[in-house]
Parts: sequence; C-alpha cells; structure tokens
Amino acid sequence: MTNSEKADDNSVIVLLNIREYLTFFNCKNPPFDVVIQKPNGSFSHFGTGPLWQSWLAKKLNFTYSYRYLISNKTMIEKYGESTIELCLRLVADNEADACGNGIIATPERKKNLDFSYFVWTEPYSMVVPQPEEEPRLFAFVRPFQPPVWLLLFITIIAVVFSMSLFSKISISTLKNNSHGGLKFSKQSTTLFNFASSYLVYVINIITNQGGNIPVIRFSFRILVGGWLLVATVLVNSYSGTVVSYLTVPKMKPPINTFEDLANSKDVGILIKEDVVIGLQILAAQSGVLKTLADQARRNPDQIFKDQSKIDVRLASGHYAYAFLQTYCKFFIANQLKKDGICRFKMTDPLSFGNGFWSIAFRKDSKITANINDAVMLLWESGLLPFWVKSITPRAPKCFSKTNPRSVMTSQDQILLKDLISAFFILGIGLGLATFAFLVEKIIYFRFRRTSLVIL
Repeated sequence: MTNSEKADDNSVIVLLNIREYLTFFNCKNPPFDVVIQKPNGSFSHFGTGPLWQSWLAKKLNFTYSYRYLISNKTMIEKYGESTIELCLRLVADNEADACGNGIIATPERKKNLDFSYFVWTEPYSMVVPQPEEEPRLFAFVRPFQPPVWLLLFITIIAVVFSMSLFSKISISTLKNNSHGGLKFSKQSTTLFNFASSYLVYVINIITNQGGNIPVIRFSFRILVGGWLLVATVLVNSYSGTVVSYLTVPKMKPPINTFEDLANSKDVGILIKEDVVIGLQILAAQSGVLKTLADQARRNPDQIFKDQSKIDVRLASGHYAYAFLQTYCKFFIANQLKKDGICRFKMTDPLSFGNGFWSIAFRKDSKITANINDAVMLLWESGLLPFWVKSITPRAPKCFSKTNPRSVMTSQDQILLKDLISAFFILGIGLGLATFAFLVEKIIYFRFRRTSLVIL
C-alpha cells in the first residue's frame, strides 16, 4: 500500500517535497485537452487534463502553470507541425517539467524521457462514413446475369422480326383480296384470322395489355385460356419479384476493420504520423497495414501531424481515421451537432491492442516516483473514466443499434429513387420507339419521293 492510500482523503499529502512549482506543456488534444487562444492572446483550457492535474496538485501539495503549444506559422517554420514531438523535445531539454497531454511510452521515447503510470487507456477504433446507398439508376441490371440479358435481347429481335413479317404478310393478303388478285379459301382466311388474333392476344397478355380472342371452338378457348392464365400468373409473379428486388435499397459494403477499409474504393485512410498507431501503420512491412500505408504514401495529403487538419479532412466524408474511441465518439457527436444527421459511425475495436497514455517527465526526474503513487490512486478511484465520460458529448442516435422489428413494422413512402430505374427503362423504350418511328417515316417519304420522280 502506498503512502497516498494510507492517508485520509481530507488530509494534505506532501510527497512532492523536491519542487513545489511545476510547468506543464499542453497542446490541443480534444476532448481531453481543448485549448482555445483568445483574441487578446490568453488561452481557454478545459477538458479532463485540467481536472486530473488539479487533483494531483491538491494531493501532492504543489502549484503548477501551463505553457501552450499552438500550431502557427512561426512554430511550424521553427519546429514543424508536430506538437507532440515538440513537447517531448522541450521537456527533454529542460524547458518544462512534464507534458500535460497523455503520451504513449515507446522504447525510443524512453531513451530520453521518464514516463509515469498510465493516466488513461482504451482500445482503438475508426471513424468511418456511414455506408451510402448504391445508386438506383442502373438497378435493373443487377437482378439478371449477362446470359439472361443476351437471351432477352435475342428474344426482342425475334419478336420484332416475326411481328414485322406477320404484318407484311397480312397487308399483302388484304391488298390481294381487295384487288381481286390472289384468293384465299374461307377456311384458310378463318385460320389466318385466328392465328393473327391469337398471336396478338398472346403478345398483349405478356405485355400486360389484355385483349380478347375471337375463337368459336370452346375446347380450344379453354386450352388457350388456361395456358394464358398460367402465363399471366408467372409473368406477374416474376415481375413482382423483380420490383421487390429493385425497390429494396442496396447499401455499399460497411467498413468495420482495416481489411474492409483496404478493399473500399471510395474511402481512404488518414494517418497521423506522430502517434503510435500512425507510426506502426507506416512502419508495417506486410499485410493490410502495409497496403493502407502504401495507399497513404501515394497520396501525401492523407498523412498529417496537425490534428486540426485531420478533423477538417475527415469531415469531408471520404476518409477513415483510426484513433482512441473517446476521440471517435467526440468527433461523431460534434458532426451530428453540426450537420443534424449521423454522417459517421464508429467501428468495433480494432485488433491493434489498447493504448496506454502516460505523463512524460525529464529523464531521471526525481518527481516521477511521487507522481506515480498519486496517478495510481487516481486511476483506481475511477475518477478519470468518470470525468472522460462526463465531458464526452452524447450522440445515441449515431451509436444505437437498429431494431429489426421496428423496421418491419414501419411503413415508408415509395420515393422516386425507388423507381428511377423503371422510369429510366421507360425512357429508353420510348426513345428507341420514337427513333424507329422517325427512321421508318424518313425511309417511307424518301421511297415515295423516288417513286414520284420515276413516274
């Protein structure tokens, strides 16, 4: 049991007796440290950082002050864009006592700095855009395989050819009969009329136009009527199935893992190269992480050191960003407040291992051991998770799971986008029919003009 645990909560524990005044470097790291520079040059600082640092000061009886690292043109030109690397460098150079932001202790960083017991830990997730609905304009193509479309095309050509041939024969027959030319017997004329009526009736039924058939023989009427009844049921059943298929929205594949992100053609990855997860992605030599790293290297505008630039790019809705879950929730809630709709979602925890964030001190600092005792007590008390939860904006609308029963019982209106592919087909058919009509008329008038000239 540590000295801090033995003491009464109301007593003042003086463990930090080497220095009574500490300086913390802090940079913008929402929602843990939200730093805003005011027009007069002063800073507004809120979040969990000031809470746990104030708690430590009371427990260990020390006073402290902040020095803020804000990315600006002067600082970028002198030190670069990474406030994390700058904070670590300045602490190592004895410019301050500690980095107020939590930083993960890596073997490279431990060579120059001391790290306390972790002040925060949680898994990594990704902020990804909500999966969009695929466009419905060409949705009519999806239900059928290429061989089906080929057979449909052949069928259309065959029907047009047969109907054209049938029409030509019918017109020739009527002309010959009317001019006393070629004569048909009454029986052949009746069979011809029956065949023409039957074919037109079948075409009308298939195209859902309806119609009648003037046949005297009762048995044949029953046979044809029964077959057409079965054909009508089948046609309407299949058409109903296709309509159902077309009106059900098809969503693009959701992104929940690094593998899904690598397979996505619409969403790229954003990488912050001065944090541990970004460093490990860029250092990957194989697997999906190397694929994502190579994708980012081919597009240098996807690699950053400035968190504010990542936030702006991520808000465009075309990228994903992997970081701790609290940040993901904070970003999604802020975007909901800004846009009024849930444009983003958080993935399940990534198979990356939890991050452990600690306070960074100068190498061989005498205050590290004393701070460790207090930080362990703070973590075990559960105050830090409570503070983090209390400052994280709520967005239950974006994190709630869909209840299948509520979807089944709801009845939405049919929108234009549900049937846009049907109107598209209608437009194509009407356009082709109009084009064929115009071509036929042009050929007719040209042939007639030529005939008149010859005469």
